[in-house]
Amino acid sequence: MSLSRRQFVYVASLSTLAGAASSSVFAQDQSEAAKETYSEEAVATLGRVSVHDFEWLIGERFSISLAGRSLGKLTLIAATATVPPKPPRIARMVGEASQPVPGRALTGFSLRFQGAGGTLPQDTYTMRQAGLGSFPLFIVPEGPGSDRPTYTAILTRFADSALNAPIAQPE
Repeated sequence: MSLSRRQFVYVASLSTLAGAASSSVFAQDQSEAAKETYSEEAVATLGRVSVHDFEWLIGERFSISLAGRSLGKLTLIAATATVPPKPPRIARMVGEASQPVPGRALTGFSLRFQGAGGTLPQDTYTMRQAGLGSFPLFIVPEGPGSDRPTYTAILTRFADSALNAPIAQPE
């Protein structure tokens, strides 16, 4: 199929307009997001939690809100420790053994939540749970095609952080 110059310019113009329109469709309203502020205590909560603090909460419902507007509840369905990456090795001169690169090790875990309604876009939401209180959490939808969407949050920090001690759990 060959295109005339006129057809080419027409198709190119449509493509340009479609590209500009689709980027504005996916752009978020920053003025709304900017209204959401988090206290230092709420942010510090995330620095103190570990996978063990969430394991006993599997099956619990977390309230979720954005910019002060309640969006319903998500159910925690999994809390999984991540496997720390192996430290990279630097190759030395021929005949010498490679040595690990010095650096701080990372530790982390992932949380999976399940919703009940429409899929929320990825964003930082305010989560609330009675035992943990309120805290900001960046969640990402796992994919389309389900009546009950699922979301993932990944928390990572330095393994030698003094904040890695678990929060006391209720008896």
